[in-house]
Formats: sequence, C-alpha cells, structure tokens
Amino acid sequence: MRGWGRLYRTSIGLGAGYLLRHGYLREAVIRVVVPLDPSRYLELPETLRELAARPGERVLDLASPKLLAVSLARAGLEVVSVDQLEREIESWWKLTDGEANLSFQVADGRALPFADASFDYAYSVSVLEHIPEPGDEQALRELARVTKPGGRVVVTLPHAEQYREDWREAPVYADEGDGAGRHFFQRWYDPARVERFAAAAPALELVSSSVSRLQPNLNALYTRTFPLLVPLGPLFGVLARRREGPGGDVVRLTFRRA
Repeated sequence: MRGWGRLYRTSIGLGAGYLLRHGYLREAVIRVVVPLDPSRYLELPETLRELAARPGERVLDLASPKLLAVSLARAGLEVVSVDQLEREIESWWKLTDGEANLSFQVADGRALPFADASFDYAYSVSVLEHIPEPGDEQALRELARVTKPGGRVVVTLPHAEQYREDWREAPVYADEGDGAGRHFFQRWYDPARVERFAAAAPALELVSSSVSRLQPNLNALYTRTFPLLVPLGPLFGVLARRREGPGGDVVRLTFRRA
C-alpha cells in the first residue's frame, strides 16, 4: 500500500498538536486514537493520485474525511471542504486553525452554494452513498456543475455483488427517516447501479474506474470489535495489499468534466 503514511502522520499531528495547545476536543482525540479507518488506507491515497492536482489549483471536497483536504492544502492547493453537518465543520475549523489554503463551509451537496465552473477539481470519498434517493445522483450533477471543463471529479462508493440498502433505527448523520421508524444509512452499489449513477451527470465523462479491496480485508472485523483493534492501525497499511477485481468492496470513479 502506498501513500497512507503521510495521511496517518498528518492525522496524529493535527490531533496531538491541538490537545497540547488547547486541551480536549473530541475530534482531536479521534485523530490520535484512530488516524485512519481501514478502508481509508485504500480510498484516500487512490483519490489523491487520481486527482493529480497541482499547487495553485482550486479543489472542492464534498464531505469526505477531512485529512485529504488538509493534505492537499499543505501541498499548495486552495481547498474548500463542505459538509452538511455543522458540528463536523465546527470541529475541523478548530482543529485546523491557522492552516493556509483551507476553508470549511456548511453546505448540502445536492445544492452547492458555488457558481458554475468554480473549481479545477472536485472529489467525494465515501459520502454519496449516505444521501437518500435520488440525492447521490443530484450531488454528482452538482459536482459536475461547479467543476471547470477539463477538470476531474473523483468519487468513491461502497461496492457489492448485489445492490442493497442499510437502514438504522436511529439517524447516524442527518435525520433521513422514512416516517416508519427507519433511518436511511447507506446503499451498496452493484455494477448496474454504478452504471446508472455514472450516467446521471451527462456533463461528466467517465475516464476510469476500479473495484478493489484490501487483502487481508479487516474492515468488517475492525468494525465488529472496535476499539480492540485500534492499536493495530498501522499494520493495515503495512500488511494489507490492494486487490482489484471481483469481490472488491470499494468502487472508484474518475470523471472528466466535458
């Protein structure tokens, strides 16, 4: 696995730095204790490589894990990171106070508050699957709208052999209840649903895609036994290998804005 080390160190540095200077902040503790969730060892470095953004360019992050935005800003790009959750934005404003080239804003990905062609690139890592119907496709069209012609849009989503949806008894992020006591959590995209999603934004041309997983894939075990495996976090990056093809649980889509 390549590219995760810098993100891992950035996470610990952000959290530890805040705790030493200001004291307790929940997000700062998380940054030290859980620098990267297992799937992020795969998704974040791959998204960074696919963007191939250069210093001075402007990038939009739609509600992704914020470490990627910090990493891009420190590389000299202007990054705007938006999220529907006010508490998330507030925490990251505090955590990154003084960071150059980086700003955070509360916004709904289905109606972004930016002019057309405002950004050179845009990305969304493991986010759109959490937006109820037809919000994932609406958000993709919004990413297309705010990206300049010729720019890239990179999206990652959970992948499965058969489409399914996960519902919860209580809201996990925003309250997206169905009126019957269930709250939408996420969808898993099979090949047919990926094809439908990619076709939802005519202004975007799909230039590459991949379906992959970590091998060994410890994501399910990590989630089931949390926090017991937290100390083994770096081993996910050291021992795991990226495996592409059938059985993958992450699909990455790279688009070019027409």
